[in-house]
Amino acid sequence: MSSMSATDKPKTKGTLRTSRASSGLVHGARTLSKGEVVGIFLLLLFLVLTLSMPLRTFAQQRSDLAETRANIARMESRIAELEREKELYSDPAYAEEQARLRLGLIKPGETPFRILDPALGEEPVTNHPGEARQSDKAWYTALWDSISIPVETKPTVPNPGRDQATRPESLPTIPDDVHNGQGQQ
Repeated sequence: MSSMSATDKPKTKGTLRTSRASSGLVHGARTLSKGEVVGIFLLLLFLVLTLSMPLRTFAQQRSDLAETRANIARMESRIAELEREKELYSDPAYAEEQARLRLGLIKPGETPFRILDPALGEEPVTNHPGEARQSDKAWYTALWDSISIPVETKPTVPNPGRDQATRPESLPTIPDDVHNGQGQQ
């Protein structure tokens, strides 16, 4: 035993172990069985399905949050607009002007004038030369003709002034101070 060196034995064993360990890595990895592949696939499918609902909920909440913020900004601008309008109506001169314009109110002693657009009225009825006058017919013939002959109606002319005046946003509103008796003169 003394003739053999102590270093020879471990080198041989060490080199053998190293060659076995490296030979497994060099030749390739172990192939997976069908059961292992199916198991990995099912695990990945489970993870995808488990994470999809929370991610969808997160995305939905983000869009709801953005929509709510936009709604808040829109409402804040509307509030600012209404505050400005409230300030206008707190001025008695503006309230009087609006009462005159929208409601047609006047002060005692004033004479109101109303200018009518001739296009608004109907055209006067005129008899055409070819038509017989109703007085030339017997009363029973005129009565029968009024029932049996349809009256020719003329198409109405569109009136943009009336359309504008009857829109809901154009209708007059009464300020709160008029209800309380402050706006009366």
